[in-house]
Amino acid sequence: MRRDKKGELLGYEIKIIPDKESGYLAVRFPDFPGIITGGYSLEEAVRNSQEALELTIDTMKKHKISLPKPKTRFSGQFNVRVPKGLHRELVRKAEEEGVSLNALITYLLSQSIKMEKAA
Repeated sequence: MRRDKKGELLGYEIKIIPDKESGYLAVRFPDFPGIITGGYSLEEAVRNSQEALELTIDTMKKHKISLPKPKTRFSGQFNVRVPKGLHRELVRKAEEEGVSLNALITYLLSQSIKMEKAA
């Protein structure tokens, strides 16, 4: 199965959802809502998801059903509006740290995600 640089299968997003209680990993493809699979380990979940996607795509091609275009594209860019006071504080913090505003916000967002995952 061909993967792109982000690990997406054929450009389709894969979501692996851990279940801490059972140790089971559920796998879904947002572009193929009918595919539901998983595994007891990450390797098994990825292997099962690749197989399920391949079978689905092969079946769709066999029956001349057009494949969905990937819904999700991640450009790495988005716009967000913030209050002027927060903007001012962020600019000042970036200047104190000697980094760009973009670099500071990227760092703060990534730290927030890490904290959330750790909780």
